[in-house]
Order: sequence, then C-alpha cells, then structure tokens
Amino acid sequence: MIRAFLYWTGGVIFTIFFAVIFYLMTPFYRKYPGFPHGIIRIWSKALVRVFYGVKVSLYGKEFIDQSSNYIIVSNHRSYTDILFASAAIPLQFRWLAKSSLFRIPVFGAAMRIAGYVSIERTKYKSASRSLEQVKAVLEKGESSVWIFPEGTRTPKRVLGNFKRGAFVLARETGKPLLPVVLINTDTLFVRPWVIKPKNVKVIVKPPLRYTDFRAAHTDDREAERRLMTHLRELLQEEYNSHATNTS
Repeated sequence: MIRAFLYWTGGVIFTIFFAVIFYLMTPFYRKYPGFPHGIIRIWSKALVRVFYGVKVSLYGKEFIDQSSNYIIVSNHRSYTDILFASAAIPLQFRWLAKSSLFRIPVFGAAMRIAGYVSIERTKYKSASRSLEQVKAVLEKGESSVWIFPEGTRTPKRVLGNFKRGAFVLARETGKPLLPVVLINTDTLFVRPWVIKPKNVKVIVKPPLRYTDFRAAHTDDREAERRLMTHLRELLQEEYNSHATNTS
C-alpha cells in the first residue's frame, strides 16, 4: 500500500510537470505536428517504468516499417492500454478514442492538441464523421492511427465482437492493418491503490492488407468479413498463448 501510494504520488507530480511542458510547447506543434505524441511517449515510458515499476517488452518490432503508416488494431483489456501502447510502439500514431475521454480536464485538451480523434460510438453520424477524420489522417501519410476494433474494454479472455470501422478504412485507404496484442495490462492493479508489477507484453504481428482478402467474385462486405474474422482469430490465438490472467 505504501509503495503504491508513493508510485501514485510521484506519478501525479511527474504528470503535472510534463503537462506544463506539453502546454508550453504548444506554439511549436503547428510546425512540428509530431511533437505532441513524442512528448506523450516520453511521459508514458517514464511513468510505467519508473513510477509503476513495470517492464514493457516489445516483440515483433521487425514487422514495423518506420516509413509506412498503418491502421493499428489491438485487443482492449484495460484503461491503461493507451499508456503502455504509447510507451512501447516506436511510431507516430493517433488514437481513435471514445468521446468521454476528451471531457476529462487537462487530459482531454492534451488529446485534442495531439490530434487524437474523438468518437461517439452510439451515434451513427458522429461515428461516420470520426472515421472521415481518421481517413484524412491516414491519407496525409504522416501518422498511423490506433483503433480498438472491439469498441470497448473486454475484461474476459475471449475477445468481443469487432466493429467494421477499421476494416472499412483498410478498404477505402489501402493502408495495411498492423495487428498488436496487449498482454497483462489488466493485471497490474489489484485494487486502485495496489500495484502488482508484471511484465507487460506488446506483441506486433505482420501487417495485413485488405486486397489479400479480396478474392475474385468476392464483394467488399465479404472481404471485410474475411479480414475481420482472420484478424480476430489471430489476436485471440496470440493472446491465449501469452496471457497469464485466468479471469
């Protein structure tokens, strides 16, 4: 409990310090749009390693081409997934995140400055506008986009049903999907104030392209379904082979 309290206190002070730096650097972001995510990545790496005492191991880095931009898709286990993914993946990327996160004071404003995209999952028109924003980011070619195809956290071992958004984007933009599996992000906090450090694994798999699933005489919806099914099975199999959580 004492160690967790010190971790939390130190983490909060460190976060406030980085928030000040983040906002002071705002005038430079228009000229250097990659700066916000770079600062967030440094903050994430320091927070998880120094203050939470968690080791983050990245596997499959060889599948990441720094000159490409991707639609990054992963399982979603915990509210800390964004933190660990930002710390581990050496790419410029923007999050497609639920709109409620953007209403958090300071944090939400930082997400907007960093170019992250808000989505209201229950409203069709809002979701469509968000996907158009993501499409524009991808077509600009300067950043990847991270999407949780389950749409929400799934605390059980079996992945939830996938939404179509990432797969529609793969078809419309021609950008490859980069599968990522997050392991143990949901097992660190026994209780809100009790941290049980574990080795968090971030596993990258080879990219997938929509065209590889667009066989002759196959319409777009069928190709999307094939790609979605394949990706879900891939993430589930990889998660099953590495997860230590038995819930």
